[in-house]
Amino acid sequence: MKAMFSAPMAILAATLLTVSAVAQGAGEIDEKAFKSQFQGAFPRTEITDIRPAAEGLVEVELNGREIIYASEDGRLVFTGDVIELRDSGPVNLKEARYQKVRTAGLADLDPDALITYPAKGKEKAEIYAFTDITCGYCRKMHRHIEEYTDAGITVHYLAFPRGGPQAGSAEDMRHIWCDDKPARALTAAKLSNDISDAELAECAAAVDEQYQLGLKFGVRGTPAVYSVEGAQLGGYVTPEQLKQRLGL
Repeated sequence: MKAMFSAPMAILAATLLTVSAVAQGAGEIDEKAFKSQFQGAFPRTEITDIRPAAEGLVEVELNGREIIYASEDGRLVFTGDVIELRDSGPVNLKEARYQKVRTAGLADLDPDALITYPAKGKEKAEIYAFTDITCGYCRKMHRHIEEYTDAGITVHYLAFPRGGPQAGSAEDMRHIWCDDKPARALTAAKLSNDISDAELAECAAAVDEQYQLGLKFGVRGTPAVYSVEGAQLGGYVTPEQLKQRLGL
């Protein structure tokens, strides 16, 4: 299910809440009042965290994964990207926050739960790509898998069935993740529509877990490619584009 604020919007696009102000003082916000008024306006959401973001703004986490911003008085909600102009240059606050979440999440991954295509020769870089076997651009990207690995890039795939854990593709991906040779099974599924019939076991849980992780990372579509540091490298990227973005 899509989060209610997942649609891209213009920078600083604002929605005016028809509620009273909840600011207590400079740099402060009455969290209890804010949560009550916000959830009164948007009853299908749950505020799971509130923290300072920039002068006059707070970061609001919804449903444990979605990030939006609000004015300290609680009257304005910003659902798109918020750019802070710093002396060092512009910073996308939402992307910076997600990158911290991704860095921690990637560090905790079980390598055995990923489907990995190792770099050939000396490894120069690693990437993590959320993928769906029914995604056209995921299939297009996978056609370049040997070019990525020939360039010294190790590709780690994580499951992200776009229709969610109940989708047919999710069930197919569980069989792939449980195959004795998952890398071969994933290639067969993407390039030949040949789906593994491997018996399901504990390995199948990785598909659901990685889907939930993708939501926390801010994944909205596939492929979604990240560096080891959690930086977003794009969606479908050609081998040349990927090498350039990795500084190779």
